[in-house]
This record gives sequence, C-alpha cells and structure tokens, in this order.
Amino acid sequence: MAAAGPWLAAAGVLLMSARPAAGQGAGGVTSEQVRRAVGRAVAYVRQRQRGDGSWPDYHGHRGGVTALSVLGLLQSGVESDDPAVAGGVAALGRVPDQATYVVSLKSQAYAALNSPAAMGDLRASAAWLIRAQQPTGMWTYGVRGSSDNSNTQFALLGLHEAAKAGVAVPKAVWERSRLHFTRSQNRDGGWGYRARNSSRGSMSTAGLASLFICGQRLHVGGARVFRNGAYPGCGRYRQNVVLAKGIEWMTDNFSVRQNPGYGLRWLYYYLYGLERVGMISGRRSFGDHDWYREGAAYLVAQQRHDGSWAGNVPDTVFALLFLSKGNRPVLIQKLEWRGLREPSWNRNIHDLENLTAFIDDKFGKRTTWQTTTLALPLAELRVSPILFITGHEFPALDGAARRKLRAYVETGGTILADACCGSREFADAFRQFARRTFPEYRLKVLEADHPVFKSYYRIEELYGLEGIDIGCRTGVFLSPNALSCLWELQTIPTWSARAFKLGTNIAAYATGKELLQDKLDVVELPAERKAADAPAEVPRGAVRIARLIHNGDYKADVHAESHLAAMLRDKAKVDVVARGRHLRATDEKLFEYPVVFMTGHYSFELPAAEIAALRLYLDRGGCLIADACCGRKAFDRSFRQMVRKLYPAKAFEPLPAGHPVLTGQVGVPLGELRYRRILADELKQRGTARPPIEAVIDAGRTLVLYSKYDFSCALEGDSPYSCRGYVDADGRKLALNLFLYAISY
Repeated sequence: MAAAGPWLAAAGVLLMSARPAAGQGAGGVTSEQVRRAVGRAVAYVRQRQRGDGSWPDYHGHRGGVTALSVLGLLQSGVESDDPAVAGGVAALGRVPDQATYVVSLKSQAYAALNSPAAMGDLRASAAWLIRAQQPTGMWTYGVRGSSDNSNTQFALLGLHEAAKAGVAVPKAVWERSRLHFTRSQNRDGGWGYRARNSSRGSMSTAGLASLFICGQRLHVGGARVFRNGAYPGCGRYRQNVVLAKGIEWMTDNFSVRQNPGYGLRWLYYYLYGLERVGMISGRRSFGDHDWYREGAAYLVAQQRHDGSWAGNVPDTVFALLFLSKGNRPVLIQKLEWRGLREPSWNRNIHDLENLTAFIDDKFGKRTTWQTTTLALPLAELRVSPILFITGHEFPALDGAARRKLRAYVETGGTILADACCGSREFADAFRQFARRTFPEYRLKVLEADHPVFKSYYRIEELYGLEGIDIGCRTGVFLSPNALSCLWELQTIPTWSARAFKLGTNIAAYATGKELLQDKLDVVELPAERKAADAPAEVPRGAVRIARLIHNGDYKADVHAESHLAAMLRDKAKVDVVARGRHLRATDEKLFEYPVVFMTGHYSFELPAAEIAALRLYLDRGGCLIADACCGRKAFDRSFRQMVRKLYPAKAFEPLPAGHPVLTGQVGVPLGELRYRRILADELKQRGTARPPIEAVIDAGRTLVLYSKYDFSCALEGDSPYSCRGYVDADGRKLALNLFLYAISY
C-alpha cells in the first residue's frame, strides 16, 4: 500500500444529502486566494520539469509523475501548446504501457488534451487497461499479481475519461467492476484497500467513484429507451442503497485535515478523491460541511513558500487539481426537495453532469453544477445563474420558499423547471406555483422569435417551452416536455441532440454568454427594496425622481429607481427617495421632481397635451433622463420623434466632450465603458471611452439626456441576453454621473 497510496484519485457519486448544508464559510477563503495558490503551484510544477520534458519518477512508476503533472497543468488552465505540456506529452510517448497507475494517468492526460492527434495514444492506453482487468473486476499493479481497490478505481477513472472522449469500452468491464465494489463494501458503508480491510477515507472515495463511473457507463437506471416523451426506467438505480451507505460514511467521517482512518498519510490524494466525489456528484456538502470551501481554506493555509505542498510534485499536483477544478463557476444548481415519491427531485442523477459536459467551454470557461436547498441564504443560491427544478411531481412550497424563489429571479437568477418524462402533474402544479409567486406576470408559450431560440444554436423546434417575462428578460422557464431524461440518456436519436441544444441556449440566454464568477467569488446582489427605502414621508431635502408614464411598456426595469437611490446614497451621499412615483407629463405633481426618468422597449407616442406639458416642465428647470431599454430600436425611434416634437428648433446632438457627465466632474471618472456581449459582437468592439449620450442643451442648461444603449438593466441588476447596453458595473457608473448631473446643475 505504501507505494500505491500517492497515486490514488477518485471520481464521485450523486446522491441526496439528508440534511441541508450549513457550516458555510469555514476558513473564509476567497477565489483570489485560490487563484494565487494555483498560480504558485503551477510555477512550482514547471520548475521541477527536466530537460527531456519529463518529471522525476516516484517509487519506480516510470512516467507516472509526468502524466500526473501534464494532467494537473491542463486542468489548471495551461494551454496544450504550452512548452511544459508539449514537452510532457512528448515524454509520455516514450513510456511503455505496463503499470496500471501510469497507464490510467496517461489516459486521463491524453483525454484532457482534447486533441484528435492524441486519440491514437488514448485508444492504446485504454486497450491496455481493458486487457489488464482481472476476472474479479479488479486491477493489479500490472497484468499479474495481487489486485486492490486503489489500482481498480484508478483504472476505471482512466477508462471513464477515455469513454467520454469516444473510446469504446466493453459493457462487461463496467459490469464486473460494479459487482466487485457492490460486494466489497464494508458494513459501516466504507471501503478498505482490499476486501475485509477497515474503511479508510481514500478507499471510500475510491469505492464511491468507481460505482458512480460504472453506473453511468452502464446506465443501470433502466433500458436506454425514450418512448412517447417518457423514460420508462426513470429514477431506477440499482446501486442507490450502496451509494447511500457510502455517502453516510463520508458524512460521518468527514475531514479535510486528515485522511480518515490513515491520519496524515496520503492526505493530498485523498483530498483530490474528495474533490472527484463532490464535482461529479454535484454535491455541495457532506452533512454540514461545504467540502470545497473547507478543503480550499486548508490547502491555501498549508501551501509552502515555494508553491508546493509537502515539498514534492505528486502531492502538489493533487492539491492543484482540487483547487483548480473545484473552483470552477457553477452554471446551474439542482434544487433538492422532498416529495411523496422518492427520488422526487433527482430521478436522473446524471442529467446536469451530462449537460454541463456538453456545454463545456462554449461560453469561454468550463463550468460545473451542484445541488442546493432553499435553506441556504439568497446569496448562496445566486452563486449560479440557473436554478433547476425537476420531478414527476412538484414540491409543496410554503410562502417563505416562494418568496425566496421570487427574490432569486428578481436579483438576476433564472428558474428552469423540467416536467420530467413530460409529467402533466408537475407542469400543472408549476403553473399554479407561477400564478401564486408571480401574480402580476403571465406564464406563456414562447414565440418563435424569442431570443432563447437563437442565443447559441438556431432552434426551429420550440419544444413547447413556456416562460415568464420579468423586466427585460425571461426569468422563468418551464419545459412541459422532458429535458432531464434526454440529458441522462444522451444518445436518443434526434431527441437528445434537441434537448442538449435547448439546454445550451437557455444557459446562453440566462448568462448572456458572459464569463461567470468562480465558485468562491462573492456574489454581489442588487440592492433589495426594504421598508427603509420607502419612507412614508419625504425627508427634508431629499431628492425625488419620477418615472414618466407613456403608452409603451414604461415600467421596464421596474426596480431601477430604488436601486439607483441606494447607489446614490452609498456612492455620492445624496439622499434620494427610493419609492418610485409614476406620473404622466400632464400631472401637476411632476414639478415637484427635479428629474424624470423614461425608458421602454417598444414604440410609443405622447399625445399633444403631454408633449406641451413635458416641454413646460423642462423649460421651468426639470431634466429628462432616458435610455432605450435593452437598446431596443423601436423605443429609440419613438423617443427621437418625441424630442423633435418637444424642441423642433433645437438640436438633439452628442454630448460635448467636456460635459461634466463625461469628464467625471460629477460622479466618477468613466474610463472605458464595456459593452455587454451581444452589443460588443454587433459593434465589433469591447466598449467605448466616450458613450454616445445625446442631449438637448439650451443656453448652457441640459434639458434632455438620452442613451440609445441601455444602462437601466445595470441598475436593475439582471443580465438579459438580448440587452444592447453596458455591463453592470459600467452602466451603473454612467447612470450615477447622469443623475448626479441632473440634480446638481
């Protein structure tokens, strides 16, 4: 065992935790600390590479440290054409396939290259592993000798990566190993190095990893059949009882400071095994322990000044893999809930794993997924832009749960509900939930011109997708037809491809195809409306901002004013009344407001009486600030027509270069204002140093300030895919300057 230990790695399982995650924030580690630790570790690994491209071997395992190092560099974001990686790959080509640990690491490294040129080597390594399997379903150190769970789980991990890359692995390989790990589990739920050995942490992650891999490859949930919109084997997994006991053992024996049962021996490869279980399973926690946060805090604290852990390359790479892979952005979380039938919320345990694998780095960065509960604070839920709710039934949610889900959407999140197997019971119950939770909005079937159907792929089959438009975006989606089943099954002709493309488009729409924050990055929530933000009486000296009513959708970005008020108070120390007041131009109360705000998506027209009243308001000292919400051209055309009617003899022209809004004489220096992805692609530039603000200026006084590109979505705090405007941080800076100018001059 002494020679085998440091080569252990693990994959994981997906199974529901019986308890909600608590204990968040152990160690208080940040993403920036993790990124620095990863950078230092990569530098250390580079420094230890030899001139021939290899790294020094460990315990006679020729090429093992080289394969492990190449894998660690690739998974940490080092490019495949980097000299260190290229040299390592060349060195691996000189290593014969003769030792299980080494061949399995070579398979993982070749798969991580994701290159057609590496496929021949990957097939050769996988073929050797297939031949080396013993009739018991286990592996030895080579082709003969005593077999053990360590070599076995490592061989399975190498074959798993090969299979994901497209290498054919016989079904019997997975069947034999699944049977072995099912039979060799100890009564306490863990696994030892060999059958009847005491349970240990690293070997229990090996058992869980191996069962997960075999289960996924065999699709033991039932026959790979999709009939009449349903998956007949949905929710049936033979290994669930064994996995449940294994997860219970891990929960009861959880630690990141020692390898349970072994103490400090082989600690770092145990931590990587823990990461594999957490990542592939999507588990956020083991009981009350946030495995990644606690493990990352420990590793950051233990890193040496030279960038290593324990002063050697193998342990350093295992720590590097834990930190770099575990901190990937969380694209989507699956909601855990209890129902009358189990497993109610998790009938397809591989659905999101397969979806995120399909999406891969299409949005610029590899992402992951995890499970979550409504017991977590809103900021923890918002670590991902998408919350996935699925089942054959829909959970019974109380008022607090509904309010939290609404807050999740209002702060920029997107709910995706999936009627598993096309369950009418789920779909009907979700529609009732939508009516109760979002009573002022309507859940409706999406039209063919909805941006979600062209956000990444151009999709002609709409699949009955329904949605709720909240502000400038669709914040809630319902698929009354099966998605999770098809993500689980993966290869059902026509149907699976359609489901994967639709899932990708929903993700692209929800994220705006923007790069997501890493897992440990702090999620900045938009300012929430509180009672204190809506005083019954206007404080003495407080500034009031009204919204102009027009016959278009004047309520777009409904929270913009309250969020603006909070920003003006926090950033500029200006007391602004947050309660939104909506007025027509003919309302005499308009003169009580120094600034009136106007926005919308669609065409509109003000009656002559309102044009005259608005002109009077502006001539007597008022200021109109407006933007075309989401940069919509229909509103832009209508607004320009309105300005021509307001001031036919005055120019509506770009704001002069020396204007206080642009110079930062009021507010903050603007610098470059970055465009959202859709606008940047359209204009073929990242942003602008001079925003195209247009104005009506009379005798040195600015009457109208207008942006044809959106900044109100930045105030709202959501990220609508189709928003032709500025990224949130830069849109807020522009809004701050515009409104500060209007109330200061």
